[in-house]
Amino acid sequence: MKKRFSLFNAYVWGIAGLGIILLATHIPEFQDGYTVADVIFIGVMVACGEAVAVPFPRGKGTASMATPLMFTAIVMYGPAIGMWVAALATLRKRDLTGEVPLGVVLFNRGMLTVCAYVFAKVYGLMYGGFGSIEFPRGLFAFVLAASAFTLLNAILIGQGLALQLRTSFTSIWRRNIVWMLPNMFALFPVGALMVLVVQQTGPLVLVFFYLPLLVTKVSLQKYIDLWETYSEMAAALSIALDARDSYTHGHSVRVSEYSGKLAKRLGLGDEEVELIKYVGLLHDVGKVGMSDSLLKKEGPFTYDEYEMMKKHSEIGADIIKVMKFLGKGEQWVRHHHERSDGTGFPDGLAGEEIPLGARIIACADAFDAMTTDRPYKEKMSYEEAKKELLACSGSQFDPKVVEAMVQIIDQELLRK
Repeated sequence: MKKRFSLFNAYVWGIAGLGIILLATHIPEFQDGYTVADVIFIGVMVACGEAVAVPFPRGKGTASMATPLMFTAIVMYGPAIGMWVAALATLRKRDLTGEVPLGVVLFNRGMLTVCAYVFAKVYGLMYGGFGSIEFPRGLFAFVLAASAFTLLNAILIGQGLALQLRTSFTSIWRRNIVWMLPNMFALFPVGALMVLVVQQTGPLVLVFFYLPLLVTKVSLQKYIDLWETYSEMAAALSIALDARDSYTHGHSVRVSEYSGKLAKRLGLGDEEVELIKYVGLLHDVGKVGMSDSLLKKEGPFTYDEYEMMKKHSEIGADIIKVMKFLGKGEQWVRHHHERSDGTGFPDGLAGEEIPLGARIIACADAFDAMTTDRPYKEKMSYEEAKKELLACSGSQFDPKVVEAMVQIIDQELLRK
């Protein structure tokens, strides 16, 4: 853990240092007072764009709506002014009041400076100069430079978040960045038009360009709000279920955690791991359709009671499938009580016929049931539960899933 934390610090200060070097070697030169006023105005516009930045779903990063304005500053006034505008105009109140660590503040300045420098290099190489833009050659150069800026910015942010959260770059890229890129690329024509307008009439007209920027901000924010709604809805349903049965309080959360760990061990992709954690949280949601007398019964079920209880997996699948995102895990909920030998329910599937997600949740569900107190039994130790899983490998549980669960028990749970 300390090694990863140190690596994060090294990364943050390395990017910050590179940005400071670039700024120190590119001091702006103003030819007249009008240019100073124009640059200050664009800087204010950039600051306003930063005020409506969109927060990432994971971590503390944000996506700025002000990048087209930064591009305008670079193209019209050259690399030095563009880099200083990108570094200084993007400072926010919380950066200046100590809410954000100094290292992170300097990292953000360095990152934007480096990206602005790369934009300037690509644009200068493709177009040959600054201060104007002509179509179509200027548009081609602008799009290439903006693409370089956007992709580099995404990579630098993604790597920083991966180190900060101690997760993979791929996970951060898929969750925080890849869905945002089309919206950012869609702003490139707006940025090119900004440059053309400033060239013809001056920067004051830029205020009229805030509408498309705000539309993009609303679009991105709605995506994030939707994602958070799924998370909150899943948690609320889980809490409601656990509230009905005090003996299984926290069971769904633990099954979710174990399922996520198993999915990672088995090499599933980040999106599938994320989905299986949500579905694991709701694997018993069908029990909301069971009566309290059935859920809280302390003795063994009668035949009819057991047949009724078995329906919870089908009811749960029906609930899950109407959810756009979680609906992909409908079959996992329906079949998480199937057995590898074909004697489970509801459909008597066997072996590889059972969806992998269902096999994972089944193992996680059983392990947590064995290692927590229930009204009809005392909990097992982790070692005892491990032996039981191995004994049932191939009959009740998928051997590959059991092997992964044993690794989790040995390497994580028994070492706590």
